[in-house]
Amino acid sequence: MEWLKELIYQLQPVDKNAPAFWQRYSAALKEQPPGSTPLAGAEFVVFDTETTGLDRRTDKVLSIGAIKVSGLQVLVSDTFECLVQQEGAPSTKSAEVHGLLSKELETGITEREAVEGFVDFIGNAILVGQHVDFDIAMVNQMLKRQGIKGKLRNRSVDTAHLAIRLERRHADNHTLKNAEYSLDALCERYNLPTDDRHTASGDAFATALLLLKLLSLAKKRGVTTVGELMK
Repeated sequence: MEWLKELIYQLQPVDKNAPAFWQRYSAALKEQPPGSTPLAGAEFVVFDTETTGLDRRTDKVLSIGAIKVSGLQVLVSDTFECLVQQEGAPSTKSAEVHGLLSKELETGITEREAVEGFVDFIGNAILVGQHVDFDIAMVNQMLKRQGIKGKLRNRSVDTAHLAIRLERRHADNHTLKNAEYSLDALCERYNLPTDDRHTASGDAFATALLLLKLLSLAKKRGVTTVGELMK
């Protein structure tokens, strides 16, 4: 039924009272490529957020890192990265992971500027991330705090779920070990560098490289179009 929801959304008029960046985004979504689009012709935005914690309702985004993948290539010159100003220092636990301190965040941009810039950057691209639903939910909370009556509606791919789908086609789910599908574990399995892990931009780049490996494996499994990838 996802195709029906997508069709209904595309038929809805753009909200002329919404901020300009949201009007641009809404218009872009009405021109999403069809499911028959070859994977080589699809545009992906691989992204990651660093946050104050893991509560989607109360925690906030500290930084966003994103990079585009098009033509089955990572476009290292087409990136988005920002620090987001937040009141108060990050919790000790989160600061230990991503290394962001309150002094660094003071030099960041406002949440409004961050979410506007990110939404303009992604357009109608397919969003990709390791546990991408969490990152999308965090961006949606940013939109909500900025008074936007809507959420991100891009197609999305979770690299962990995609790896499980491709690697364990006939395996018993009872034997699945989630630790084997962490970003670190997947990068090690596919011989990918992890030099800049636990920063938004570093994780986004590592995940982009992982995406290319998984798309190559998908082709071997007979997955060649956007529609087949979304199944």
